[in-house]
Amino acid sequence: MKKIFLRVLFVSLFFLTSFSQVFAQASDVQELKKQVQDLNQTVQNLTKMVESQNKRIDELSSGTAVVADKKVDETQTLLNELNNAPPAPGADARQLGPWRYSAGGSKAAKLLPDISVIGIMAGAYFTQDPDEGPNSGVVGVDPASTGFTFQELEIALQGAVDPYFRYDAFLSFNQDGVELEEAYFTTQEGLPRGLQFKGGIELLPFGRQNPKHLHAWTFANNNLVNKYLLGADGLAEIGLEMDYLFPTPFFLQFQGTFTNGDNSTSFGGERKGDFLYNGRWVASADLNSEFTFLLGGSLAYGFNNTAPGNATLLYGGDLLLKWKKSAHTSLSWQTEFIGRNMQVPGETAHDGGLYSYLDFQFLKRWHGAFRYDQVGIPQGLQTREFRITPAFAFNPTEFSQIRVQYELDKIRGEDYQQAAILQLMFNLGAHGAHVF
Repeated sequence: MKKIFLRVLFVSLFFLTSFSQVFAQASDVQELKKQVQDLNQTVQNLTKMVESQNKRIDELSSGTAVVADKKVDETQTLLNELNNAPPAPGADARQLGPWRYSAGGSKAAKLLPDISVIGIMAGAYFTQDPDEGPNSGVVGVDPASTGFTFQELEIALQGAVDPYFRYDAFLSFNQDGVELEEAYFTTQEGLPRGLQFKGGIELLPFGRQNPKHLHAWTFANNNLVNKYLLGADGLAEIGLEMDYLFPTPFFLQFQGTFTNGDNSTSFGGERKGDFLYNGRWVASADLNSEFTFLLGGSLAYGFNNTAPGNATLLYGGDLLLKWKKSAHTSLSWQTEFIGRNMQVPGETAHDGGLYSYLDFQFLKRWHGAFRYDQVGIPQGLQTREFRITPAFAFNPTEFSQIRVQYELDKIRGEDYQQAAILQLMFNLGAHGAHVF
């Protein structure tokens, strides 16, 4: 019995073990089946998602061209409506003070130039008026006497003629009348790179100061050496100019002019071939992001009016250093020397002079400047004279300026003279930028 019991127990244990293993294996199989089913479901979901996205992409792709064509049609329709629509009030005109002129889209309006007006007047007090003394008789646009002086009303007409030429004309009105200050064409296209021609009446490129108009001056009046050697109205001539900008890593330009030589201060020869020849070299470079350096040299040769065949040679050098810290802070130092060899009956006179000034922008709208002038070095035809000039300028906007200036002047053999000047300047209209 005992043996039979043991055998039955052994067989029972064996079957229990086998069933437990089979059950465990069955459970593992079920778990694996479940995981496979879940994985299949995930794959199916992803497949449906990809198919949906592909379908959406196909729909967008097929509709893009239609939408684009629709947008093009709408844009063209809008442009046609704008071109054919009547102009909005004021959109077809510009205003210059109380006057209005057409600036619409018509062909005639497009031919109209930019028009600007700059008016400059000054009130001054002189202990001795400028038209007295050894170097008197040279005033020009400078304040002429104690009281008020209407220095200039400049009217500018500027614009492109066609792709090949532009034209600039400047009329100068003052108390003595009106004169044509400048009127010249400038080539724009069709020439080798760097080459340009100008023609007409212009302020010659001699030095830094001569080509500038009154409203671009740093002071209310001209410096002594430019006024006495180049003339009260500057060295302005009729003729042709050729400019060439060299293909160098820095700015290098040559300017040459061939003109009539009508300037009566240093030239004005009366013979048929008494022309004036002028040349100028300019080099400029940025020393860094804040400093600019410019160096120039000028020569002018022609015949004067002291006697037939007498010639004059003008020569000069100029220097400009400019520091531009920000839009509200800058400092400029400009210096120029002009010398003259002038044949007069019996001799050749040698004279010259210089000016040097600092212009400091210490606030957005405020400038302070100081200039030193001297002529008669060597003394030649001009009596030795020097002058110091401090000035302050306030610019409420870029269209107006108020300048206050003091002068202390000394002519050899004369007493010190003093002057105080208040200058007002106003700008109307679009005025093109002048040469730097």
